[in-house]
Amino acid sequence: MKKITFTIFFVLFFLHGLAQQVHVKYYHVRSPIATLYEDLYIKDNDVISIQDSIINFNSNGTISAVKSSSKPISKNYFISKLKDEKSKDFFFTGLDRETKYFIHDNVSKPIWKIDETKTKKILGYSCIKATTNFRGSELTAYFTKELPYSAGPFKFFGLPGLILDIREENKNFNIWKAEKVELSVDPLINFTPKLNNYPKITMKEFIELKDGSRKKETEDLLSRMPPGTKVQSESKGRAGLEKKFEFEQMYAN
Repeated sequence: MKKITFTIFFVLFFLHGLAQQVHVKYYHVRSPIATLYEDLYIKDNDVISIQDSIINFNSNGTISAVKSSSKPISKNYFISKLKDEKSKDFFFTGLDRETKYFIHDNVSKPIWKIDETKTKKILGYSCIKATTNFRGSELTAYFTKELPYSAGPFKFFGLPGLILDIREENKNFNIWKAEKVELSVDPLINFTPKLNNYPKITMKEFIELKDGSRKKETEDLLSRMPPGTKVQSESKGRAGLEKKFEFEQMYAN
């Protein structure tokens, strides 16, 4: 009996050790016409997500279309550190016009609604449905408790398991779908890249830059149009997945 108990303990300990290193490759539908891959790496308490350096474009603007071209870009990095029980710090690279920045973003833990009755298998893992509102976007995720990491692609976290599928509701883009899960990590993966070549700014500063660039682009466009032309404003928030941010008082209840 003692031998059997020891054997079970050894197997569980061995499997737990394997689970300390995880690599997930996600297929990311970035827009109605563009897709790329995103690789999530987890080793103990270190988490990094790396977006591919190639964006594929569909031939006719539909997800089902055959990819007809590709455009190289520099890789994007998302490095996450748990700050406290209510938020997580993300350090990532982002582009505004021709300048790439290294950005610090403090993300509040999403308020997830878990539905244990809605399940499905993804890559052999039993997954449970969860929904939330993430910065103005309604999301549906499927996560697995079999990989007990509160992580996912992009800036998603806060569930009692690893997210293998997450997407914005009623959209055919803003989708991350796991295509491969490996219980190992390339030893050459650097979980703390310095990225010293990029100016360091906060998310608030980066959004102000992006909003300013968008405003200037709109003004430049209007200057080339007939007098009296109007452009409809986004009164309910920005386009894209992150429509409103915690630091913006104009959206506070």
